[in-house]
Amino acid sequence: MNLTAEAVRLVQKGFHVFPVEDFGKTPHTTTPPYTIRWSDVATNDIRTIVKLWARWPEANIGVACKPSRLLVVDCDIPKRDYALKGTRWEYLHDALGPLVDGETVYDQVIDRYGGGTNWGEMSATYCVTTGSGGAHYYYWWPDGVQASQASLVKGVLDIRCNGGERGGYVLGEGSCTTAGSYVRSSRGTDIMDAPPWLVELCRERAKPSRPAAAAEYEKGGSLNYGGLVDSVMYAQEGNRNNCLLWAARAMCSDGASMEDAFNMLGEAAAAAGLSGVETRDTIRSAYRLQKAKGT
Repeated sequence: MNLTAEAVRLVQKGFHVFPVEDFGKTPHTTTPPYTIRWSDVATNDIRTIVKLWARWPEANIGVACKPSRLLVVDCDIPKRDYALKGTRWEYLHDALGPLVDGETVYDQVIDRYGGGTNWGEMSATYCVTTGSGGAHYYYWWPDGVQASQASLVKGVLDIRCNGGERGGYVLGEGSCTTAGSYVRSSRGTDIMDAPPWLVELCRERAKPSRPAAAAEYEKGGSLNYGGLVDSVMYAQEGNRNNCLLWAARAMCSDGASMEDAFNMLGEAAAAAGLSGVETRDTIRSAYRLQKAKGT
């Protein structure tokens, strides 16, 4: 199938595109074989598009999000059971079983962070169903805001935007992989502006500074408390509560008071993305568990 017309249509929507391997997801290669630098090749010039797809008529269409000013929320079909374990969304497994798709999680994200915005409103934007059965929701991203490269929920809910040096890309409508075709959804035709709450959720955050309290407790009874603080601060999504629990239990075992644990670990947990309620509950649980063990 010649995808020239599809590529031109995407350019007319305001996208910058580039050729991707036939039936694949990686940028096209040339002869002698080397992968094109897609961030340099991506263009919105129709004459260039015609030339590129005349050379590779069956090439899939990569949409470069950074020059296109796009945020794409990528709702995946999880590749393993219980993919939400260890995240704040794991409760969904109790109701829905071992496989929970990205759209279901996105619905919950909207409910929690959207400030009254609902799924119907957020899903009415331009959307492409992926070959594997997932969905890409497109939003215009505001100028001058740097996006994060981190997943909202790893393996289930991802984002592609202007993060990093080159930004990210997705396969556009009309593309086809061995898993299936990328087809425009009937939900919406126009692209919505990303609402402020979604921008806030997806923007890049400055690297947190080490809590001042860490210096006061660099050495505890037998532990380096500063190391515990760093472990909590830089814990990855899905492991933050576990890391905080471990650090607090270690402090309890070392003879530190619960107040010291709150002072030491609370700021680091907040920097990692845990709420105050989550932090307090986890530290209390840690001390209860450790004391039950006999410290």
